[in-house]
Amino acid sequence: MGTSTSSKGGGSRSPFDPEWLSPPEGGNGGESPAPGDGEGPSPADANDANADGQGDAASGEEGDVTGPALAPDRRFAPARSGMSAFLGGGGREALRTATKSMVSKGMGGPRRAAATMRATAQGAGQLGQFLASARDATDPRVVDWVQRVRAQNLSANDLVLEVVKEVLPNTGSVDEESIRNAAAEALGQLYEVAPEVDIFNLTDAQIGDLIGYIVANDLCNRVDLQLGQTYEKLKFDARQIQLYRNDIKEYVNAQVKVVLDRQGPRGIDHQRLASEVLASTLEVFVE
Repeated sequence: MGTSTSSKGGGSRSPFDPEWLSPPEGGNGGESPAPGDGEGPSPADANDANADGQGDAASGEEGDVTGPALAPDRRFAPARSGMSAFLGGGGREALRTATKSMVSKGMGGPRRAAATMRATAQGAGQLGQFLASARDATDPRVVDWVQRVRAQNLSANDLVLEVVKEVLPNTGSVDEESIRNAAAEALGQLYEVAPEVDIFNLTDAQIGDLIGYIVANDLCNRVDLQLGQTYEKLKFDARQIQLYRNDIKEYVNAQVKVVLDRQGPRGIDHQRLASEVLASTLEVFVE
């Protein structure tokens, strides 16, 4: 699932967001609330902050996800315990416990997690908009690029790589590498569902599904990054690890599908759709 090296997490009282994470548009490192949010924290955020004992240490001042808040020590420890229980045969309930704690305590709650993962929504929205422009021929630059690529008669795999390279250039950051992998895998999933699909002539529903795949894949990457060392400690072989990862991927995709189904008819604002799918899926994780 993209990234393969787990993280031990930040040290005691380290910021939730790493220093290399670029600030969101709007300046001063602040983050606007997720689409549809009010000024205060969501009930899910507040409840899970209290349940995990993180309180204000995890979220700064009440309702604030804009500042460089310091994370509690060993913030991913409960999530890794839940992952160990899942790997020990605890089933989906143990996995749900692990991902809930990862978001609510490890990442500071759904709203802060959505802010931290903003590159996920940005990348998914950019790809959705690019493919819509390719279909509708609304951007001359995109039209020219598509014509050049079509003339090369590329295989599906090579075409996926070209699209990802064009829309999501490699900047070398961990987040950008993760979203590129998530996008490439998502386009591959689209081909699995519809082998004869023309990715330059997708319907709005297909583009919406693709955005959902990207969000789900990058969330799986996040699980790998933050909780993956559990596999290493339990010394599972590669085949066992892949089976467990497939189960996690199935679970995460199911959560994203719940959110997409709630969205109803999908409009043409792909960036907003991507942001809403990410934010709402993170809310589902802590329910």
